[in-house]
Amino acid sequence: MPVSMEDIERIYVEFRKAQSFSLDRGWRMPKNFEDHFERMNGLNRKALIKITGFFLTKWQNINPYQYFLCGFELYSTFTYRMFFNEKILRLYIEKDKNKKRQIKITKVGIAKSALFVKNWMRENNASFGDYMRARNGTQRVAIEHYLENNIDAAFLVFMIRKGMILNDHDRSMVPYIQERYRKINFGLNDIKDFLVKLEGRL
Repeated sequence: MPVSMEDIERIYVEFRKAQSFSLDRGWRMPKNFEDHFERMNGLNRKALIKITGFFLTKWQNINPYQYFLCGFELYSTFTYRMFFNEKILRLYIEKDKNKKRQIKITKVGIAKSALFVKNWMRENNASFGDYMRARNGTQRVAIEHYLENNIDAAFLVFMIRKGMILNDHDRSMVPYIQERYRKINFGLNDIKDFLVKLEGRL
């Protein structure tokens, strides 16, 4: 599928953020990304276009930032031409499985998620209902924040309980939630008084 310059720029930013974190050094966004992109090495440009297409289609449930972090974890000289190294995908999948095995329903995790959402609401002059409906293009903002580990699985299920409706695309992005929804939902019932107080602060 064709990819837009906006999509390419978003993936470029995730790559540079991961590079900055892994190498512990700052970076600046080009003033004009399109000009910068056109000046890039041809092979690098093709690699960036190709992986952007993957993240928009068959890798929709893979978080680009976390994927690139895996690349830098494996290779200190991780570059555009190494984007599709199979070892990176295997490491990402293994880390993702381990993370999901460790998910627990905790008041601390839910409270941290709520604080993140409250800050987003303040910055965007939005209500909690606005947050649950917000989208960034085709991507639901809450799903994006879950994949980036800014909100946890329990808080996402809490929002579904409060009326956030997921479409087929949304559900395809969070297969773990689909598989464990009933179990997480039952777990939330055990802390319903806490959730009532939490909602009152949002």
